[in-house]
Amino acid sequence: MEKLVYLLWKRDLDSNNDALRDRLLNGLPKALADDGATQLKISISDSEVAAGEALHLGAHHPDALVSLWLECIQDRGPAESRIAQHAGRHAGFLVVESQALRLATDPNRSGTRTGGFSLVGCIEPKPGLSHERFIEIWETVHRDVAIRTQSTFSYVRNEVVRPVTKGAPPWQGIIEEGFPDEALSNPQAFYDAVGNEPKFRENLRRMIESCDAFIAMKKVDSHPMSEYRFY
Repeated sequence: MEKLVYLLWKRDLDSNNDALRDRLLNGLPKALADDGATQLKISISDSEVAAGEALHLGAHHPDALVSLWLECIQDRGPAESRIAQHAGRHAGFLVVESQALRLATDPNRSGTRTGGFSLVGCIEPKPGLSHERFIEIWETVHRDVAIRTQSTFSYVRNEVVRPVTKGAPPWQGIIEEGFPDEALSNPQAFYDAVGNEPKFRENLRRMIESCDAFIAMKKVDSHPMSEYRFY
């Protein structure tokens, strides 16, 4: 099994991201399943996460994420074509997934919106840092710092193996972190320190320090999204 992640941008004619959300949710799940895809996940920066405007970072600013598993990457053509039909443009990546903090999926809630929101981050290594060191820090240090300093309830780490579409941004990691709704607009809730300013400042300091050790901070693309799982 191989995992593919696609970042999507809405069409120029779309009035807003809700139009993209509705098109993806209505048009992809059954069609992709017919193409052999499993464990489909669709995430969109829609009106449900509008309170998190301050959390948007980055120049590329994708509007949605679609991830899926296939038996063989060589057979991705039909699925990739369907995804492309629903977006203005897309960038696809073959990734290695790690459930650094696992959120169990209730099969009875397949296709419904996951509680809270997903913060989707696309990252590159810090200049001068080797890919090997980038992965080592991410896997051995940063995961624990992120979980201890933030109010995350899930953490999916996608290490990029290679892009599968032409012109894809040079991202080497794609992160999906689950946060409670309060974290959309309350920094103290984001850093698990509601009502505790000293704890908030310390958690913020530790998180920034950890990120700066291995990530090109000026090139981070990070966006709050609503998440839908079809497992």
